[in-house]
Amino acid sequence: MPITEFASLSLMSPNKLSDPHVVDLFSKLSSWQASASGYPLCFFTNQHELREVYLVTGWNDVAAHEEWIKSARNQELLEIGGKFLDVIGMVHLDLDFSEFPVGAESLVCARSVGTDGQSEEAKPDNEVQVQGGWTRYGKDVQEISTGVYYFTESDALEDVVGKGNIDMKTSLKKVVFA
Repeated sequence: MPITEFASLSLMSPNKLSDPHVVDLFSKLSSWQASASGYPLCFFTNQHELREVYLVTGWNDVAAHEEWIKSARNQELLEIGGKFLDVIGMVHLDLDFSEFPVGAESLVCARSVGTDGQSEEAKPDNEVQVQGGWTRYGKDVQEISTGVYYFTESDALEDVVGKGNIDMKTSLKKVVFA
């Protein structure tokens, strides 16, 4: 099963998503990484904080992504992007990226932790029914990050997760770099 990479990035001030150097970097990243992984890259921004950028994509496994991270092309992108972009975090989720709605214009992402502070266990099929669209969730396959990450096309995550267990919730809007 392919895994899902979920990376959180932040543009350094005064850079904007529309700046030519930002568009150029994300265009190259999209093309080069998709060529290496065989999966499209989806970019989203936090609808309430436009400096936050989220990358969602697939890999056959963690080892394939680690090879890309070491590659000359990725190192070139990291050198360029390091001047105006911070990597906040990245997880590999046990979420089958082949089922990800790559055409979605918006999503809600939430991370939930159990009430005892320990990671919740995802259901074996990583699928949950929420009124209003596609919903899946997964946990970090490397167990670096705690919690379960939920993605949905609906804003009804509290109905599934429970309001008290969500420690991060972000409304994401698709960004296209061309």
